[in-house]
Amino acid sequence: MILNNKINVFLIVILTFTILSASAQKKDLTYYQCAFFESYRVGNMAPWPGLIAEMEKVKSTDPAWQTEMVKAMYGLVGYQLGAKNKNLAKIYVNKADVYIDKLLKLNPGNAYLHSLLGAFYGYKIALAFYKAPFFGPKSMYHIEKSIELDPSEPGGYIEKANSLMYRPAAFGGDKKEGLAYYKKALRLMESRKDQKCNWQEMLLRAFILKGLLETDQAAEAKSFRVSMQNDYGPMDWVDQFVGANLIEGK
Repeated sequence: MILNNKINVFLIVILTFTILSASAQKKDLTYYQCAFFESYRVGNMAPWPGLIAEMEKVKSTDPAWQTEMVKAMYGLVGYQLGAKNKNLAKIYVNKADVYIDKLLKLNPGNAYLHSLLGAFYGYKIALAFYKAPFFGPKSMYHIEKSIELDPSEPGGYIEKANSLMYRPAAFGGDKKEGLAYYKKALRLMESRKDQKCNWQEMLLRAFILKGLLETDQAAEAKSFRVSMQNDYGPMDWVDQFVGANLIEGK
């Protein structure tokens, strides 16, 4: 009887371990991509730090896994800077630095990684504007390098557009040119459709909507907003992202 009880306990432990292992295995890249996507879609970034921490705990050496983490850090830093949380943003900028450095040493010809590095140099300028003369050229070098390495990679065009959209006109900023690069990046993303849950495409479409309004293209902006709602739902956060004054003014 005692032996049978021990066997039963052993079987329960094995079964529990198997279930937990199977549950853990379900958290593949697609799981995290869709978790980030759904959180972004409803305008709730609160889960992102926890999701990133989960991915880090796996300690995966898979470049695709690490790149997805850096991509998530890129999104989170942008959000934190927009929310004026520079201290939190800096934490993830420093984390991303380590991963990007390792990833580029393994694959120096990866266009998307160069676009991310260019973006993070831009973030460093946002954290300390006095460093712009040093980080600005580095940012543009990696953005242009991304486009040169792979003209079909959207990342380089997104970051080139960001630079043009947010740089003062006196320093070469041009919203209409930036909007054209955003649209080019979206066309490239839509032609690939290589990811089930792509929060970056959602963000890119928000950038385009904002750019349309900022360049006085109200009719196209209205139509574009409808298409976003058809694909993603209400997305109430977009009004705040774009700027309620722009929405109301159009």
